[in-house]
Amino acid sequence: MEETYGMQDYSDGISERSVDPVCGRVIVEEKAAGKLDYAGETFYFCSKDCQDRFQENPGGFLGQPK
Repeated sequence: MEETYGMQDYSDGISERSVDPVCGRVIVEEKAAGKLDYAGETFYFCSKDCQDRFQENPGGFLGQPK
């Protein structure tokens, strides 16, 4: 039996997840319908419609004034 000396994989197989800033759905990042970088962050979207709505007014979805 080979020793791993602390190199054991403890991951649970769960993919990275994010919340769609438009509709609030939890999105598996690798399966997102779209993604967009804004203000130094990457946002993931459940649909093209949510991405388009975000692009029209990103600050409105992030609690920033227009």
